[in-house]
Amino acid sequence: MAEKTMSSRERIKAAINFQEPDQLPCNESLWPDTLDLWRTQGMPKDITPEDYFGWDICAMNLDCSPRFEQKILSKDDPFYTYTDRWGYTATKKLGKAGSVHFFDHKTADRETWDSFKHRWQLSEDPNEPARIDSASYFEHFAPYPTWSQAAEQFKELYAAGRYMLFAVYGPWEANWRHCGYEQQLMNTALDPEWVQEMAEYHMNLAIDVMRRGLDEGMKPDGFFMVEDLAETKGMLFSPDSWRTIFKPSVVKLGNFLAENGIDFWMHCCGNADAVFPDLIDAGVRVMNPLQATAGLDVVELREKYGTNLAFYGNISAVSLSGPREVLEKEIKRKVAVARTGGYIFHSDHSVPYEVDF
Repeated sequence: MAEKTMSSRERIKAAINFQEPDQLPCNESLWPDTLDLWRTQGMPKDITPEDYFGWDICAMNLDCSPRFEQKILSKDDPFYTYTDRWGYTATKKLGKAGSVHFFDHKTADRETWDSFKHRWQLSEDPNEPARIDSASYFEHFAPYPTWSQAAEQFKELYAAGRYMLFAVYGPWEANWRHCGYEQQLMNTALDPEWVQEMAEYHMNLAIDVMRRGLDEGMKPDGFFMVEDLAETKGMLFSPDSWRTIFKPSVVKLGNFLAENGIDFWMHCCGNADAVFPDLIDAGVRVMNPLQATAGLDVVELREKYGTNLAFYGNISAVSLSGPREVLEKEIKRKVAVARTGGYIFHSDHSVPYEVDF
């Protein structure tokens, strides 16, 4: 390995700006089961995977939910059922990765939405808990910190020298949570003006939370919008629908981030290449995870988009659990694009427990 001459933050910034990094920028996401498995296979128990592998990115999470009551309703080992602050009820395995069964979504119709859309506003109450935390936004049952406590979390994480992301749902991902997935697809087709209104409410809250964070001394390096717009064969809805309904609020977010010198990152499963040019136009600089099984390939994408878009991911999780020679061939071909910047090593989603230590 070449001698390190950059901090993790400098390395990621170099990659985003298409400058040559001192070594391959890298980060990863693990299923909870994966880390448990690795602890039994030789990974030391007294060190985090971030420190053990030398990953370059850290993150905090924004809570831009309507903050409904979150509580556990029942447990039936290994499953449990809970209500979530986003406005749904879910059943899943406790502390394990796997499918989540969503049901009982709060927003049954437009009248219901009108009755609680005021929840998408940042409270002026000084005693209101912060909407930023170092803990995961998912299954967040513990109370949120105060704004001053969140600022201390930020200061400690940032001091470690890793590139800091603030993560939050995008407007599609956020609003199907309280509307229901199938229902929100129908809403998108039959009542696009309503869906656009919900998108605007969500993105306005995200901007307000970011603005409050900046006031509290929390300026991240990048903003990570989690927004699954596609499946393996293409978009969930037409590219024109996305441009009409969702792009205006994403552009507004992108303008805010640009004004404050914060890089715009986006996570999108499946193949949403049809709107990549629009996302670039909205200010997105980095795309993740670039699902290999959806036909995305960083070598081809680099040729297509040049220095207009950096890439974060695309190492097939299928290859990670397959024959080593297949994986090595894929890695050698894809990571070559990192030599001139614009690429950060990561799987094409996250590392499942089929991948051993």
